[in-house]
Amino acid sequence: MREIEVFQVDAFTEEPFSGNPAGVVIDGGDLPRDLRQRIAREMNCSETAFVFRYERDRFRIQYHTPEAEVDLCGHATIAALHLLRERQDIVGDIVAETRAGILPMRIDEEGPVWMRQAEPKFREVPDDARVALLQALGLGEDEIPSDLPFALASTGIWQVMVPVKSRDALFALTPDTLRLREVSRRLGAICVHVYALDPAHPSAVAVARDFAPAVGVAEDPHTGTAAGALACLLAHRGAVPAGEMAFEQGANLGRPGLILARVEAGPPMRAWVGGHAVTMLRGEMRVAK
Repeated sequence: MREIEVFQVDAFTEEPFSGNPAGVVIDGGDLPRDLRQRIAREMNCSETAFVFRYERDRFRIQYHTPEAEVDLCGHATIAALHLLRERQDIVGDIVAETRAGILPMRIDEEGPVWMRQAEPKFREVPDDARVALLQALGLGEDEIPSDLPFALASTGIWQVMVPVKSRDALFALTPDTLRLREVSRRLGAICVHVYALDPAHPSAVAVARDFAPAVGVAEDPHTGTAAGALACLLAHRGAVPAGEMAFEQGANLGRPGLILARVEAGPPMRAWVGGHAVTMLRGEMRVAK
């Protein structure tokens, strides 16, 4: 038997049992894909990150949900960066090779850790998909603010951004998961990210919920990739100014936290996503050699 050190880290929070739990293997470079997938299924977090260190400031990070490998994951990256600082004393600027590209990241000696996402891309939601999305979410067209973007956005992975009029309306959603999975996959989107611009947290610009049944996650408490893409979309459409912002997420699931973002207007436009994290669990998983 082989023993693999595994961690569970709550990302986008400074409080235990909050934020979004991610699995992390910080010495996972030689693990074959099928074993990584089995470990992610066993960890049963929305995502597990597997880190391999090429040299002092260059890494590879691979991401798995319990069902599939995905190109990028924000909260699992924040969890991994936090652990590299905490367990291996790594600080400063690094780069990480991901399936979404080679991304700069920053680990300061204390405070939040940061990842830069890929250059943003946007596209419109086709009319038939818009109708299907609203039906899956249980929303009417009159419940969508006309002055906020309803669009696809990507800073490494495609996600659908759907605005609603209020935090109360957001928290009242009970999506049809099977229908949402079908339309998400048809659009090539990893998730449907629903947001409102009336957060309770005083420093946040928006509050959001994230539904990712396309990759086996009914609802994710915190989504760094979606926060970065939403920040860019809002800035691109003029709904909020570029610069520093934060996003509230997870309170409806009993896991409140805050995702930090920084949008550089460019050109080209760039998004950084950051946050705090708390290590919750360390153990050894036994697998066949």
